[in-house]
Amino acid sequence: MKAGILESTEHLVVKDVPDPRLDNGAVIIRVKICSICGTDVRIYHHGHPSVTLPHILGHEIAGEIVSVADNITDYQVGQRVTVAPRIACGVCFYCRKDQHIYCQNSNTIGFQLSGGYAEYVLIPPRGVEYGIINQIADTISFEEASIAEPLSCCLRAQKACRVNSGDTVVVIGGGPVGIMHCRLAKANNAGKVILVEKETKRLEQINLDSVQSIIDSSKIDSEAEIMDLTEGRGADVVIVACSSGEAQEQALSLTGKGGRINLFAGLVPGVSNISIDSNLIHYREISVLGSHGSTLQDNKEALDMLARKAIDVSDLITRTFSLSSIEEAFRFAESKIGMHIAIRP
Repeated sequence: MKAGILESTEHLVVKDVPDPRLDNGAVIIRVKICSICGTDVRIYHHGHPSVTLPHILGHEIAGEIVSVADNITDYQVGQRVTVAPRIACGVCFYCRKDQHIYCQNSNTIGFQLSGGYAEYVLIPPRGVEYGIINQIADTISFEEASIAEPLSCCLRAQKACRVNSGDTVVVIGGGPVGIMHCRLAKANNAGKVILVEKETKRLEQINLDSVQSIIDSSKIDSEAEIMDLTEGRGADVVIVACSSGEAQEQALSLTGKGGRINLFAGLVPGVSNISIDSNLIHYREISVLGSHGSTLQDNKEALDMLARKAIDVSDLITRTFSLSSIEEAFRFAESKIGMHIAIRP
């Protein structure tokens, strides 16, 4: 099969590699779409402690089952499916506490295990047993289904920072996950959703019905504008959906008393030390939370929301590239010209 191999940082090539072998208890999926995550772009430039190069990246996968081991009864050839990429071990300290998201020995498709920038991806026996394969409803395209993984991460983040009915929610970063956060906040009955973005041109073709106010931070003082929009109180929830230390620092000044901050986007190595005014946390009683990844249940909920059209992501796939053009696709993804970029093997 053909696969996009990250041989070394910033050296991504398409090569012929052996087809995955169907072990007892395993499933093989023909990849129809694998979307590019911002984490993949960071790995491309900087590597990752969980990724040993050369490696096949890609964890936002939707496809069709083509091979099922004889002892598997829950899945059939021809099923349209997506993948919740993290496979917990089930036996470590956190798994025994039913906190599989923190598994000490997890293996993740596209990180420790070969990913979806290939014609086929193997779901190993432990992944099949753990339940990372989810069927796609007929109402969902492969492109939409590939976004279930980042949407599930957004779901978990909004549960963590308790987006409640009537809340004022500020989302910093108008990329695809930022737009998903805005739409989820509206679905969670937020009273007001404010989007802060400095590259507003990328929003021109996007449905922004979920957003009451857009602040172009390249032209407007975000803090002053948000205080004006909230009668001086600040936001109930601030979600930092862009990889910016400056945005993380600014989040505190945008948050009101009893507010919650979610640092959703990670920072590249070497720039993750930020400065904060801890008195804002102390006197305003602000909760600062991190959020990384999602659970199997989050993934199922995301697929259900897509199937019911409770969240629409159809406008978030800006372009689809062939596998042979994967390096061009990565360059386009980091240009911030559009939204989500997909690879079609």
